[in-house]
Amino acid sequence: METGTKAWSWTEGEREELLSLGRELFACPELGFQEVRTGEILASFLERQGIPFESGLSVTGIRATIGSGDGYHIALVADMDALAVRDGETTVPFHSCGHSVQTAVMAYALKRLKERGIPEQTGGRVSLIVTPAEEFIDLETRGRMKAEGKIRYFSGKQDMIASGVFDDVDCVLSMHINGDSGGPLFDINSTLAGFTVKKVVFEGKPAHSGAQPHLGRNALHGASLAMDAIAYLKDQFPGEAGLQVHPVLTSCGGTVNVIPDQAVLETYIRANTLEYLLEAEEKFDNCVRCCGQALGLGVRVENTTGYMPFRQSPEITAVVHGKMLELCGEERIVKNVISGASGDIGDLGYLIPAVQFGFSGVEGRIHSANFVIADEENAYFRTAQIVVETVEEILRHPELQVKNPDFAQKKSFYLKKWLGQEEDV
Repeated sequence: METGTKAWSWTEGEREELLSLGRELFACPELGFQEVRTGEILASFLERQGIPFESGLSVTGIRATIGSGDGYHIALVADMDALAVRDGETTVPFHSCGHSVQTAVMAYALKRLKERGIPEQTGGRVSLIVTPAEEFIDLETRGRMKAEGKIRYFSGKQDMIASGVFDDVDCVLSMHINGDSGGPLFDINSTLAGFTVKKVVFEGKPAHSGAQPHLGRNALHGASLAMDAIAYLKDQFPGEAGLQVHPVLTSCGGTVNVIPDQAVLETYIRANTLEYLLEAEEKFDNCVRCCGQALGLGVRVENTTGYMPFRQSPEITAVVHGKMLELCGEERIVKNVISGASGDIGDLGYLIPAVQFGFSGVEGRIHSANFVIADEENAYFRTAQIVVETVEEILRHPELQVKNPDFAQKKSFYLKKWLGQEEDV
């Protein structure tokens, strides 16, 4: 096949419709589970296209479906939240991770698929599922929402998985800005690390540090000893595990003349596979508890569930790759990047065959206030073509329609062992 020769011809009206949607979403950054205006913009777009949808899923999420058959079901998944970034002396919401782009592209792709009649011709279904709260931030607000019963989990996808939003989905197609500028246009088959969050509280006894230090139990010593043990722990994992543990001391009680009676250590634990992540969690807990016990301290470990590692479906990746080659040469596609970043797409990928391809088109640093969408042709138009043609290819060829036959079993494990759900609800 000759590469780079099959780009769509876009009318001026089509280009303006997609760009207007993307720019409107970009100008409306909202933090996770607070994406009210974003939801209104998407609802208005879907209503104009005559596409039915559900809103208010996990507070602000949306699901819109075309096709009424009982055949293969593809979900176009997009994140809708923004980050909080420093802009001078203030911190403001800002779409510095490109979520507004993926949301606009996936919504427009659903419109194109409807216009082309692909679900009706194939007996399949396509759903746009727009998920809130991918960025693992603003946890105080999310903790308050959880206490009020508005959410069960801190991630939008986790909350929607638990609510059954993805139960009838056969595969997931997603996309994300990759930050490259210049040469590469796309990346495929990249991995994401999984992570979990640990907060360790060491409890000791206060005492006068000059007159009677021996009567105290120094909590800071426990934290310091644990940091050394954790550093040695890293040597027990091979390089391919991708283990990252960087604990910081976030609180320490006492003054210069009082033995500290409390010290708090906090860290993320990141790893490239679920097996390595669970092993690292267990060894981390052993380290901090044994260090505390050795010094006569109390130790309390608080866990916050993060995201699972992400591995992409090779079958769907191959289809996406083929569609990229219709737009560019092989040299413009980056493959098999092992990333230390994380995303809740990993949780979906554990349950359902999934792909999240990367695309370039920005200047400035991702997650910073100088993030700019510089190449709208690649960010919006080439990506939309890849999404639409990937969906059509899969729906027209049953041999490409991969599923997870163990979905129910995996979801049960996921809910109970990963999210810590007491019972199915």
